[in-house]
Amino acid sequence: MASIPDHPNETGTWARLKGSKGFALWRRERQVLAPVTMYYLVAPPRQSEILYDEAKARARFNELAGVSDADEVIP
Repeated sequence: MASIPDHPNETGTWARLKGSKGFALWRRERQVLAPVTMYYLVAPPRQSEILYDEAKARARFNELAGVSDADEVIP
């Protein structure tokens, strides 16, 4: 099984939200110029997709990783 990719190598505060089968979803809190929250979907072979809405980022992750919304674990 493929390992879960590490976060893109950029500055900012990073948190991995999800990881599965070689895919990873990261949240980046950027503070340069203006506070912005960005969601990076790391999905080989492309480096990443950047989204600004967490719900859309999670849906795209699920689509690419083949994960069902029913598989979500609620903390």
